[in-house]
Amino acid sequence: MNTIAWLLTGGFAKGYRTQVLGVTAAVSAVGLWAVGDMSLAQLITELPIILGGLGLAALGAKVDDAAAKPGAGPSARPK
Repeated sequence: MNTIAWLLTGGFAKGYRTQVLGVTAAVSAVGLWAVGDMSLAQLITELPIILGGLGLAALGAKVDDAAAKPGAGPSARPK
């Protein structure tokens, strides 16, 4: 049962989940337009999602960066 949960939650892509999500959002929006499920006007309204997703993937943003760095909280600031 743990293996199924691991696969569904993306455990195999640990550290790259944000990039996978960003690329998936961009590709799905463009794919919907390419097959005719979305008009060009609707694609243009989805542009922030497309660019945001590609930006997440390009920057390599990680959601759990603060958890990975001990002492990165507010108490770590120099006084």
